[in-house]
Amino acid sequence: MADTASKLTVSELDFDTIKTNLKNFLGDQNELTDYNFDGSTMSILIDLLAYNTHYNAFYLNMAVNETFLDTASVRNSVVSRAKHLGYTPTSVLGGKAYVDLTIYPTDSPSAITIAKSTQFTSTVNGISYVFSTSGSTSVSVDANGTYTTANVELSQGIPLSHRYTANTNDPDQGFFLPNANTDTSTLVVKVQTSATVTNTYTYSVANDTTTINSTANVYFLEEAENGKYEVLFGDDVTGRKLTSGNIVILTALVADSTDPNGAKVFTATSGVGGYSNVTVSTLSTSSGGAEKDSLTNIKFNAPRSYQAQNRAVTTNDYIRILQRDYTAAESVIAWGGEENDPPVYGKIYIAVKPTSGLALSTSTKNYIKNTILSNRNVVSITPEIQDPDYLYITTTSTVKYDSTQTSNTAATIKSLITNTIYQYGVTNLGLFSNEFRYSPLIKKIDETETAIESSLNTVKLRRTFTPTLNTASSYTLKYSNEIYHPFTNYVGSIDSTQFSHYDDDAILRIACSLQDSNGTMQVYRTSGADKIVVANNVGTVTYASGKIALSNFKPIIITDGTANVSVTVALASSDITPRREQILLISNSDITITMSDTAGTGTDTAVTSTTASGATSGGSSGGGGTGSSY
Repeated sequence: MADTASKLTVSELDFDTIKTNLKNFLGDQNELTDYNFDGSTMSILIDLLAYNTHYNAFYLNMAVNETFLDTASVRNSVVSRAKHLGYTPTSVLGGKAYVDLTIYPTDSPSAITIAKSTQFTSTVNGISYVFSTSGSTSVSVDANGTYTTANVELSQGIPLSHRYTANTNDPDQGFFLPNANTDTSTLVVKVQTSATVTNTYTYSVANDTTTINSTANVYFLEEAENGKYEVLFGDDVTGRKLTSGNIVILTALVADSTDPNGAKVFTATSGVGGYSNVTVSTLSTSSGGAEKDSLTNIKFNAPRSYQAQNRAVTTNDYIRILQRDYTAAESVIAWGGEENDPPVYGKIYIAVKPTSGLALSTSTKNYIKNTILSNRNVVSITPEIQDPDYLYITTTSTVKYDSTQTSNTAATIKSLITNTIYQYGVTNLGLFSNEFRYSPLIKKIDETETAIESSLNTVKLRRTFTPTLNTASSYTLKYSNEIYHPFTNYVGSIDSTQFSHYDDDAILRIACSLQDSNGTMQVYRTSGADKIVVANNVGTVTYASGKIALSNFKPIIITDGTANVSVTVALASSDITPRREQILLISNSDITITMSDTAGTGTDTAVTSTTASGATSGGSSGGGGTGSSY
């Protein structure tokens, strides 16, 4: 046979090309020079060879993909690769709620003990869920003769225990949590000496192997191949080793992930501390329930967790640790105290947006500081957990449409546009560092319905604060974007919701608002079409940096009956960039739409529908946030 090694082609892996290569290879040899490789039974053998080659190539390609974290698609492979980086995927998490309990005993005990795992129920969307107390609480009688305990934590889930007898001679023995919905954050691991010796020791999870010696009572937690979790023990080098006859007791809650979030009415399923007459007052509704780590989350978090090395030194370390250990966080950002305004050295500031609600409760903030971060951050650095700073984008749109090109009414089209704007905010905003881009929103508005011919749109920025009534105080409102101010003595970039305020002659004026006048903040009221200044100087505005500093501001009553004043500014730019802890949102009440029917003429024939926004009053339409697609 001729030397054909130099003619081998191995780069093509699809069936037809492999078959062609085989025929070309056979055609180049000397023994069967007159053989018809297409018209004989040899063609069947070539098909078999091509099929086998293609099958093996596909299998090897898939197998190799599973060996890399970036390309793996099977959960077992992704978990295995993450294990090499020291990352354990988070389990299902049950939500937490906080309640006050008042017990009315039939006798007069000196104290009442509420045991851990005392169960309560709550109904969400017609389905009943079980909540259990996270720890035991002792309640003493107070001065009023009642038994009340405050801020009791309820964790969603049903407590289950599993017992195993250790057999060190069995290399295949494993200690598994058999329920797929086990919340491993509630796991308690105990080891009893034997069936006859009842001494029991509580083991803690091993988070840092550098601090573990041969006698440490620790356990290791891993996700097993079946998607459930396995508890492992030490080898007498890193952690204490089990001995045959030890009884391993695993206790944890089996939770329902996100479904019970929002539960707010709780009822004791049986007695609390031995008494049935109990009043439950909800302090904060259930939140924080979450699904187990998805493949996408594991691929994203595992390398970054490895970078953090289970310690909090840099700001990114704090972010990754919280993303890993507090999965109820939808978005996290951190910054050093030296970057704060004003600077505060020796602190790290962390803002967390929860998956449910807009802010963390005080107890959750303390849990993050004292449980998640306390053993990982540098001793000289104090973490401070802050709420996100929410800014609301207001949109005002005048939309021209041709009623002859659609069967939808003006009200229907307006509703579609409102949903388009709202969904843009849901998809593109709502997280730290998410910027607002004007052009993509306008494009989506114009594409909402084929009958829309054009739109004129204005965007502004609104923020809310809670003033102290009837007390002169100072407030700083940061918009972090340049406020529109085209020329000297321009008035109208800033406006607010209404309140009552004393004028300079100590006369109480109602229906007052804030406005800017060439860098000075004023309180004004309207009389017909005229604006009358009530208080000439209640602060300043820095247009370039987008900051309003109110001083000596003393509202008496908030006109709309709420406790808040909303201040809206026109911006110099149509695009909006939040700063650090700020988050941009769009709410339905901040969307104003006016429909204008051209009826195919290209000019306005009627103003058919207008939506009035809720929280904010007008202001100038002349800022840089105004754009047109006419």
